[in-house]
Amino acid sequence: MNRKMQSRRLSGVVLLVIWIVMFIWNRITPLIADDFFFSCRLFIRPDGMLFPEGRLRGVLDILVSIKNSYVSHSGRVPVQFLVQFFTLLPETVFDLANSFAFVALVAAIARLAVPAATDKSNAFALSAAFAALVLWEAPAFGQDYLWQTGAVNYLWTITVTVVFLIPFYNPDVLARSNQKCAACLWFAVGLLSGWSMENQSAMGCAVCLLATVYRLAHHDRRRGVLIGGTVGQLLGFVFLMAAPGNYRRSAGYGQTGIPLGLIPARAAQYTQSLWNELWWLAIPAVLLAVYTAVSSKGRNLKSLGFLGAALLCHFSMVASPSYPMRTMLGTMVFLLVTVLYSVHTLRVKAPILSWSCVGLLIAVLLQLPAGMSDLLALRHLTDTRSAYIYDQLAAGNRDITIPIAQAAKTRFHPLWGDALSDLMQNPENERNVSLAFYYGVDTIRGRPNPEPSDS
Repeated sequence: MNRKMQSRRLSGVVLLVIWIVMFIWNRITPLIADDFFFSCRLFIRPDGMLFPEGRLRGVLDILVSIKNSYVSHSGRVPVQFLVQFFTLLPETVFDLANSFAFVALVAAIARLAVPAATDKSNAFALSAAFAALVLWEAPAFGQDYLWQTGAVNYLWTITVTVVFLIPFYNPDVLARSNQKCAACLWFAVGLLSGWSMENQSAMGCAVCLLATVYRLAHHDRRRGVLIGGTVGQLLGFVFLMAAPGNYRRSAGYGQTGIPLGLIPARAAQYTQSLWNELWWLAIPAVLLAVYTAVSSKGRNLKSLGFLGAALLCHFSMVASPSYPMRTMLGTMVFLLVTVLYSVHTLRVKAPILSWSCVGLLIAVLLQLPAGMSDLLALRHLTDTRSAYIYDQLAAGNRDITIPIAQAAKTRFHPLWGDALSDLMQNPENERNVSLAFYYGVDTIRGRPNPEPSDS
């Protein structure tokens, strides 16, 4: 067996192991909070708020809900379609697809870091393992990767954006493709990337514009793919930002426009938050990017380009009135790409990356018992609540009181970090109403007690 074939097989084994681990985590994680909200048809109340009015019955209900959401809540049309569509399917379908989405992100990161067609010294496999282990240290692991609503909003969107940007950083990947077909395909991928997540989309627009202008200036024959992708990205971003719902949602946070005077203070505050969570990744990313550029005497600035994408992802958040930890994922991904690309460009010896993987694995394993305990406790609670609701429904009781999930203890929990709650004591709250529609009862009231009881 030649070396290239061995490398490919090792890469396949690494990706398979990552998929299995993610699938196990996904199977343990139940539907929670907004998952039930998006399992409903959504309408606009007289006060302008988006509210559930019954279970989804099919794609037509999803389209009506998206139209109402676009007007009153958010412009993330492809994201909401997927979130609501998955609620029509068995949970296992999402668990399978979501595990593949994580593997796709890992593979895309490794491909950006190891763009060469010939993979020497198992660089792709090693990069994939390193990328997965770093991503498993995400500050909002449960929200970004396991929570159905959160994963589609964050994991899936950054995956599409990273895949979309690969030919902008490495044009050779599509050099052998039919350029017209590739341009049409990349227009579609760019449309999805641009119409996904606000800060990531803004970053994507900047990167693809700069790359396309550079290729046009150098009369690159592959520029058709880049032009098609750039047009799609920009068009998607326009559709995303044109949604009236974005501004109504911001108004709910007390922001009716972009307060220019608050931008410096927000930039400092959000950067401090990012530093608190990701300093261990930011420091090597900055040092390696600068050293790579300096050591090449300015001939290779790609590492600075990756670092710039991370900074754009981060600082574009200053337009938002809040900076939850789950939104750090895009910045984290491009800091990770910066590190990996620099390591391979500088030809750092493989054992260093291997031992880094060992250290990261130990760190994950040390956190795993508490994280799994947190997730299993949530699964037990939701299974117990579900069984109790069906028992009460069978007994003729349609007004139910059930326990509210306790506060998350670790970042593996989907409600970690942002004071989220899966349920309220008020049965007229949107989450309670959504849960009642999901189970087909009249009302569901939450209470902080550990055991369910009759109303």
